[in-house]
Amino acid sequence: VGTHRLLSRDLKFKDLGLLIVDEEQRFGVEQKERIKEMKTNLDVLSLSATPIPRTMQMSLVGIRPLSQINTAPPSRMPIQTYVVPFKQGVVSELIERELSRGGQVFYIHNRVESIYSKAARIENGAKGARVGVVHGKMDKDQIEEVMERFYTGELNVLVATSIIENGIDVPNANMLIVEDADTFGLSQLYQIKGRVGRGNRIAYAYLMYKEHKDLREDASKRLKAIQEFTELGAGYKIAQRDLMIRGAGDILGPEQAGFIDSIGLDLYLKMLDEAVKAKKDGTEVEQVKPAKLFKVDAYIPKGYAIEGDKISLYQELDEIKNTSDLASFEKKIRDIYGKLPNETKLLLEKKRVDLLLDGPEFDNVEDAETYIDIYMSDRFAKLSGIGSELFDQLIEYIDILSVTFIAKRLKLRMKKKDDWLNSLETILKKIHTLYERRMTLLNEN
Repeated sequence: VGTHRLLSRDLKFKDLGLLIVDEEQRFGVEQKERIKEMKTNLDVLSLSATPIPRTMQMSLVGIRPLSQINTAPPSRMPIQTYVVPFKQGVVSELIERELSRGGQVFYIHNRVESIYSKAARIENGAKGARVGVVHGKMDKDQIEEVMERFYTGELNVLVATSIIENGIDVPNANMLIVEDADTFGLSQLYQIKGRVGRGNRIAYAYLMYKEHKDLREDASKRLKAIQEFTELGAGYKIAQRDLMIRGAGDILGPEQAGFIDSIGLDLYLKMLDEAVKAKKDGTEVEQVKPAKLFKVDAYIPKGYAIEGDKISLYQELDEIKNTSDLASFEKKIRDIYGKLPNETKLLLEKKRVDLLLDGPEFDNVEDAETYIDIYMSDRFAKLSGIGSELFDQLIEYIDILSVTFIAKRLKLRMKKKDDWLNSLETILKKIHTLYERRMTLLNEN
């Protein structure tokens, strides 16, 4: 058992077969490359609450297997997380409130040169605060003494740098205040937040940034993510979001930052998977029909599901390839979140239309302000007598629908009236049923 020192080149192992890397996110790319050099048949088990982007990417594309432990310890509760501007008066009030219920407080101030003046200000501003200080430039014995006093309750507020992000377990500490939270990494914030809420009481985390400060885009995304994913075992989702924000870099090289957020994680992984398959067995990339963009207010509204769940729901909806899976998806979200809002009903209706338009009987669709043009495929148009059968099937929609055959293309134009998306879905279903029947007869003959 040892630190990074075990990876030094001057250390030689007689018969190394297994390497376990705990807190994997704290190891840099240099150490990772060294592990690869040590032994080609070395089994490596990496443990982390928040895998770094490159490790996350390698697991998502199947290069490294990934197992998750989602079961929280008994009696644990989610940490109530807030992102707020820094105000000294608010800090004092929060500390006093926690101390009044017999709790203890972690206060993260990540600048050694001003940490003692910050501790003095907290002690003077918060009634009943007994403050200790811990940072990386202190002697080991000094750190142990302060931590012992905090563990026993002699101190009830610990002002510290990010040195406490790992290995600290104080069940009575259920208030965390992080100053300048926008300067921390996403995984680091998640690790620091894990210092509280380790008992059976509700814990609170306040991530603060300088008032009136114009936050950088990445910093804003990090703070939003840490506030969204508050449920127990959210480290995997945090790591996914970190991958989207930072990118994964090179799988085999030293670069750890990339460009994933510019195209989206799912598209990036899909492109990577296609490229790997093409190189391995010459598999051609499947041509995907472009998405149909209808002008409708179809979305999951704020308040129906939390932001973190909404992202997962949109991803799951996008992966659905048939109407039976869509029906199961609709039932699931009804059971979990309740009655569907109109916007979400439209979202599911639009998905049903998209699935129908993916059929071989349709070529493409064009959405205009007052009408929709549906172009049938050559395969459909060449079926003998299909025109008259199509007319018979759609006769009830004659007031909003016209059929033309121009330049060897069969086109249907539907006027947008009232609940036009529902009318479009019904028309597409009728066409699909007609096509399926004709193809069945054709195959039988």
